[in-house]
Amino acid sequence: MNNLYRILLLLTLLMLSNVIATAQMGSPDTSFEEKQIVKNAESFSEGLENKYNQNYSAAIKCFEKALEYYPDDDASMYELSELYALMGRNSEAFAMIEKASALSPDNKWYSIRLANFYMQNGEYEKFIDIYDNLLAGDPNNLEYLEAYVDVMLKVGDYDAVIDKLNLIEKQVGVNEFITLQKVSIYQFVGDNKMVLSELEQLVKAYPYETRFMSMLAEQYLNNKKDKDALKLYLKIKELNPEDPYINVSLLEYYQNHGELVKAYQEFLAALRNKNLDYNTKANIYEYWFENKESDENDVILQAEEAGNIFVEIHPDKEIGYYILGTVYYNRGQYLDARNLYASGLERDSTSFITWYQMGYCDMELSDYDALELHADKALTYYPEQPIFYLFKGVALLNLDRREEAVKVMEKGKKLSADKALTVMFDTYIGDTYYLLEDKENAFRYYENVLRNDPENVYVMNNYAYYLSLESRDLEKALQMSGKTIKAEPKNVIYIDTYAWILYKMGRYKEAKSWMEKVFSIDKNASGTNYEHYGDILYQLGDVKKAVQNWKKAKKLGETSEFIDMKIKDEKLYE
Repeated sequence: MNNLYRILLLLTLLMLSNVIATAQMGSPDTSFEEKQIVKNAESFSEGLENKYNQNYSAAIKCFEKALEYYPDDDASMYELSELYALMGRNSEAFAMIEKASALSPDNKWYSIRLANFYMQNGEYEKFIDIYDNLLAGDPNNLEYLEAYVDVMLKVGDYDAVIDKLNLIEKQVGVNEFITLQKVSIYQFVGDNKMVLSELEQLVKAYPYETRFMSMLAEQYLNNKKDKDALKLYLKIKELNPEDPYINVSLLEYYQNHGELVKAYQEFLAALRNKNLDYNTKANIYEYWFENKESDENDVILQAEEAGNIFVEIHPDKEIGYYILGTVYYNRGQYLDARNLYASGLERDSTSFITWYQMGYCDMELSDYDALELHADKALTYYPEQPIFYLFKGVALLNLDRREEAVKVMEKGKKLSADKALTVMFDTYIGDTYYLLEDKENAFRYYENVLRNDPENVYVMNNYAYYLSLESRDLEKALQMSGKTIKAEPKNVIYIDTYAWILYKMGRYKEAKSWMEKVFSIDKNASGTNYEHYGDILYQLGDVKKAVQNWKKAKKLGETSEFIDMKIKDEKLYE
């Protein structure tokens, strides 16, 4: 029982004791009615005590007993109405409050409870009659007004609601609640002219309330009165330059009107505004760069400026470091980018996108020890995210831990629901199996790739080349290699593969022609290119030129294990 209830109960008991004492000290002829009133008071007091102690069944019995002693006890009826409703005895609750209200029609608490029953029963007209009386006596009571308007709207009598609101407005003056109730009704019925009129009246009544100006400006925009909206936005900025949302409003306005320089300044001002919450700023950043069609260098410069502001204003948040890290990543400054990502992760170690970018930095830096470490850390937060298994697999592959790499990547692939990511898994797993000299599994995974991505030129080239080395399925290899050249006609790696397959098929003249295209495109051809060209020339009978090309190949490197024997014996070895 709280202190207020204790005080009320104590006062009731004191009053009751005085009544009882008076009755006991009175004449022996104390009337029957007086005795009944005393017993009524005793029962009522006991009922209150039980109610406040949440002994509801006992409380009901006490109040019912009080009514037996004094049948016109409206206070007991009121209490019983509440308790009956609490116990699910709604019809009895309704009957009790009807009786209480009839006995004391001026008691507002009885009227409110009776009105609520009428509303629950769908008897809206009776509810409205009660609240008409309540509002007549207390027109400034916004709780009454809100309840009244809600029911009037249920009835659908919008004109009557407006009339009532206007009447009360004349009594109490223009205020936010009444105006916004009218605005919501006018918006519902599509009367835009009255929406503007009501909001203009509200702004006139409160000329320094920028919140009302923002509402009106938004409606001006909705009604294609853009210049009027801009005037209000500028007025808001003048009155309250630290308003948390004025920069956002102006940003959207200027962007929609093609004034991108002004829009950008408001974008930066919004990020600097210390009254604007961090999450809104993050959303504004995303909004600004979404579908950006500016020059890429301009976008990177703008992102850099925004990132610096985030770091300055919100140094404890991750986003600024992530933005700047991505700026440096796009500039190819991978070490600086990685350091910034690390700073971001110090502030939020659960940032998925930062771990993701960190992995790509490690790959660009060929730092596979770091890639394994970062992938493992990311997996502690995201054990179901397949990309981090791919990063770890790539790290293990490049650290010559190939069996581990296959296991990790096959686990990651099972988690992948993304087609492109699955293709990446199959590609790396296929390459790893080939390095493990498990060519059947390698080719099986390459087939998986080409089923999901038939135009994957990287896999087609590797697969075709590896088949040619095995002198296996050469027609299939040539077909795949031809597709790669069609896709990238100046890629000398793909041309070399095509020439080599022709060589393996014994089509030496065609092979020679295609190898010569390599040298016409790439003035810095590799040792592999020159060795292949030498092999082709040898098969065409030009041993002298063949040896010359083998010697060039040896100087450049990237040759087969037979290069020294070829040069020494002037003979082809395969």
